[in-house]
Order: sequence, then C-alpha cells, then structure tokens
Amino acid sequence: MSLIRNPLVFLDRQRRYGDIVEFRIGRQPAYILNHPELVHAMLTGPSGRFDRGEIFTRARPLFGSGVAVADGKHHRDRRRVIQPLLNTTRLATYLDTMADLAAAKAASWSDGQDIDLNAEMADLTLKVVAATVFGQHLPAGFSTVVHHNLPIVVAGLARRAYGPAAALLDRIPNPERRKYRTALSDIHRVVDELISANRDSPTMARLSAGADEQQLHDDATSLLIGGSHTSAAAASWLFILLSRHPHTRQRLQEEVDRVLGDRPATPADLPELVHTRRIVQETLRLYPPIWLFPRRTAADLQLGGHSIRQGTQVFYSPYAMHRDSRWYTRPESFDPDRWDPNRQAQPPHGASIPFAAGVHGCPGGDFALAELTLLTATVSAHWNLDPASAGDPRPIAAATLGPAPIAMTVSARPRPTDPDDRPSPP
Repeated sequence: MSLIRNPLVFLDRQRRYGDIVEFRIGRQPAYILNHPELVHAMLTGPSGRFDRGEIFTRARPLFGSGVAVADGKHHRDRRRVIQPLLNTTRLATYLDTMADLAAAKAASWSDGQDIDLNAEMADLTLKVVAATVFGQHLPAGFSTVVHHNLPIVVAGLARRAYGPAAALLDRIPNPERRKYRTALSDIHRVVDELISANRDSPTMARLSAGADEQQLHDDATSLLIGGSHTSAAAASWLFILLSRHPHTRQRLQEEVDRVLGDRPATPADLPELVHTRRIVQETLRLYPPIWLFPRRTAADLQLGGHSIRQGTQVFYSPYAMHRDSRWYTRPESFDPDRWDPNRQAQPPHGASIPFAAGVHGCPGGDFALAELTLLTATVSAHWNLDPASAGDPRPIAAATLGPAPIAMTVSARPRPTDPDDRPSPP
C-alpha cells in the first residue's frame, strides 16, 4: 500500500507494525513514528538533528521563503516576528471580531438554502484572518480566487514533487502547466492586493521588520493560507459530523441555548461552552487538518532502536496517532465525551497533536480553537446543516485533510419552548 497513492489507508494499516515503521518512497527508505515519546524526541530533542526536508522546499512556488516552509535560523527569525501577532494577549483582541464574522456568515443563509460547505467555511476563515491579524476586510473576490485556485496549485505542487513525469511538467507546454501557473499567479496577485490595501497597518509594519518586499509577500501568504485553510477544513468536518450524530447536535444546542439564550455568542461565553469545545477537540482528533508531517535527518542518528542515515525522511501523522487504540477507546467513533476527564482517562502527552509540536508547531492553535468554538455555537444557535443528497463525503488528503465537496441544506432549527409556556410538572 502506497503513502502517495492511498495515504489514509496506508496510515491506518502501518500502525500494526510497531512504533517505528520502515517503508519505501520509490527506492529510498523512510520511516514513520507511531509513539508519542518518539515524536516528542524528534520534535524537541537537540537542535540540528532534523530539518524540514525536501517536501517543504517543493512548496516554495506558493509560499516562497515564508514562515510556513522556512527552516533553521531563517524560520526562527521570521517566527519571532510573527509570533506576537498570534499570542494569547493579541488573541483576546481578536475574539469579538471572530464572533461578529461568524454571526454575519450565519445571518447570510436562509431556511432551505443549499450551500457549498467547503466554500462557505473557506470564505469565513479567510475573512477572520484578514480582519483580525491584518485588521482589514478582504478585497472583493479574494476568497473566491483562493478557494478556486488553491486546490489546483496544491495538486500541481504534489505532481511536481512526486509525479512520475515531474521533471517534464514545466518543460513541455501542456494544459496542466497553463492551469497551474495561472492559478498560482492569481493567488499571488490577490495577496499583493491585500498587502497594498494594508500597507500602513501595524501588521504590515511588523511583517516588514527585517524583510524585503518578497519576504513580506511570502509571510503574508503563509499567514493567510496557513491560518485559514486548516480551520476551514476542520469547520467543514465539524458540521458534517454533527449531521451524522443528531444526539450530539441536540446536546450542543441545549448548551448553546442555556449559555446564549437569544443573544449572539461573545468571547465571554467561551468558558461556559464546554461541550461545544469538546466537539471541536473531537473533530480535530478524527480529522486533523495537517494529517502528516515530514522531517529529514540532518546527520546519521539513532531513533527508537533504529540506525537512520543522514538525508532520510521521517514522518509523523496526527491522523494515525489520533486513531491508535492504545491512546483512545473506540478510536474510530465520534465521541466528544472522551475529552471529559471525569468520564475517560485522557490520552498521554503527545498523543493529541492537531497543531503539531516543537519549533515548527502551529503558532495559531489557540486562535483556531477559539474561532471554531465561536463558529460552532453561533451556527448551532440558529441552523441545522445536513447533506443535501445521500452519501458521505470522502476525506481528501491533500495540503489539508478536508472533505470532498459537499452541498449542505440549511434549515432553521426548532427553537426551545419558552419556559413560561411549558406545562407545569404534575
């Protein structure tokens, strides 16, 4: 079974072979780690043993030298510039905007409407990043351009990294090359438009520190796409899972009604939305947006009893780790209550890594959790989202682990009966 051709099937099957599994990519040996302690040792051990590897280099047509793909000292320098934009203090100033944008998205729907779930979530999460981190509304058509072109670019990057005719794709004129280059150009164009519209903003002033115009563009692309595409994938799965589990959705709505009443969700409600947050956590467990992370050994080393040569690719997979029965009871089931410490023992440290870890861990993890919790509560206060046609969408393991395109029907949920109208108990 091939990691390239059938990645999720491969990841599900390889766990049975141990904590560190050797396989082949072409003729080259590679490894995947299946134990939290091994992943922790790789990500947080002495520096200089691993780099991010060739896979991240292949993403440079999209991200350039932005923080999403940078390595070594350059990554550390750019992360120090960007981290303050996503720290806990700054997050508190973003929450009201997140809540307002979630409410505006929910208010834009009508009873009985069919929506393209992936497109709606991509539009919302891009607007959240633009309005919070950049302090600016998106230029007209921005989210449409990104949502349409990003899958084309990601597929093109993958073909150029792994395809059997990768070396020929950009040498011989062909329809795929034209489509790929046009899509890449369109994304870079709208990012430049956003930068131009925000030239005097505090965010641009910070990103400009020690950066030329190209570095500014690359970091802005990293923030916009890295900060939105992952949350959009998780949000789509969240509403799909709720539609499959009506009892969980009912409990969610009961919590939302109790906490919110008839008013919009606010940041002050987050501590009370306990079940809502557990639904978000469980969605991120089953469908972590970044499902596979590569590293490359920078020197010969020992890991998990294996001698690994310099230049070897070593992977870890949140998707595989999160579905390991050693760490999770009934790992394939959707069970938000598993995150209630009074009901189940919690997984060991490192067995839940939806935002990666170590020096390359996602700096926006808390941002995403707050965003998804507010969105879930806001939508659930007013609407049920259910598939417009029969059949479950399959997961697409690409740049993120999102669902295949799916139309969802929006229906006004029954409002709770006014307590004054309820009959008195006997």
